[in-house]
Amino acid sequence: MNDKRFWVTRVVLLLLALALVGCFGSGQAAAAEQKVVKIGTIMPMSGPLGVIGITWNHAYDIFADWINEQGGVTIGKDKYKIQFIHEDGKASPEASAAAANKLVHQDKVNFVMGEIMMPASQAIYGVTKPAGVLHVLPYTQDPYRQDMWGPGPDNPLLVLTFPTTNLSYKSFYQYLAKTYPSAKRLVHCDVPYPIPRIIEEAKTQAEAAGLKVVGFEKHDYAWTDYYPFATAILKYTPDAVSVEHAGPDQMALMIKALREQGFKGPIMSLGSAPANSVVAAAGARNSYDLMFNQADTADPNAPQAMKDVKKRWEAKYPGELYVDDALMPWDGAWVLVQVIEKAGSIDPQKVLSTFEGMKKPGSLKTVFGPGYIGGLKTHGVNRYLVRPVPVTVVDHGGVTKMVSWSTPEVP
Repeated sequence: MNDKRFWVTRVVLLLLALALVGCFGSGQAAAAEQKVVKIGTIMPMSGPLGVIGITWNHAYDIFADWINEQGGVTIGKDKYKIQFIHEDGKASPEASAAAANKLVHQDKVNFVMGEIMMPASQAIYGVTKPAGVLHVLPYTQDPYRQDMWGPGPDNPLLVLTFPTTNLSYKSFYQYLAKTYPSAKRLVHCDVPYPIPRIIEEAKTQAEAAGLKVVGFEKHDYAWTDYYPFATAILKYTPDAVSVEHAGPDQMALMIKALREQGFKGPIMSLGSAPANSVVAAAGARNSYDLMFNQADTADPNAPQAMKDVKKRWEAKYPGELYVDDALMPWDGAWVLVQVIEKAGSIDPQKVLSTFEGMKKPGSLKTVFGPGYIGGLKTHGVNRYLVRPVPVTVVDHGGVTKMVSWSTPEVP
């Protein structure tokens, strides 16, 4: 009798064990079946622009956390998790091409986002285009077809999710003329690329606002000494200075050098340089009469979406200073997800076609406000994100605030 009970007990325990294994195994299978949208990012994680690349990658990751907490991306009846795979483009065509090859052929990503330097972005596109992968360009110096590079009829499988910086000229020069009526002479600065169209547009928009571009100077991201550059600017005796395509480190060094050489006029930053990080690096005594085309999340009137990005950053990276540059990569990823969901597919051609159809104002949500896709008349394709751009100022008291918003025209 005891033997019989013993064997019955053994059989029951064995059956329970098998049931548990079955449940565990089915759970593993369910986990293994989780569908994923892989997005490769190529940013300058090292070198003089490394602070930008690391900031952007942090923002991509907190965006992935946010969307995955909601169950992921809805594609038809299925839910997909977002997975970002980061590679270092080093702001270099060679490094960016190598990174793109890895992401496309080894990691099998569905989309590639990057870089922020035009030659590096061109190298990425040289890999993604023949592979049939959609290249989501987060930034380019200028889209004009005559002498620069960007989405166009000759560049299929390429979209731009950032309003190019030259689109800020009109609103910034108008604000400058209104706020500083005695500032008539302007020096414009940019990076050493073939940019005659940018210079001409700066002159045209300045003249329309009653200003005159009296000089043009080029700067290099690799510089650490901006005192000779400041000297070159001041030889024109300008009333104001506008700087395009300078990162936060470069912009801070420029401001410091100009102020220490006696320039007291307004300085405009029309590149990837958030006010909070520039002021921290340039120093409070030098940070006055500054204007930025980047948002200020600390502004009480900032959209709630911006504040949510900052809150998530501070929760995930408590030991790192929040940088408002994080808003742009979050925005680019958010726009891509909205388009994927509307397309109901991750097929590059279907996603691209959906991008091109979202041309009604308000078709897209961005942290900056309502957006849409434009560019057909201007560039031959509807593949350019249009959304509000702020004018952010730092006054003599060192107070940063967003004083106005304008939505560029990209017909």
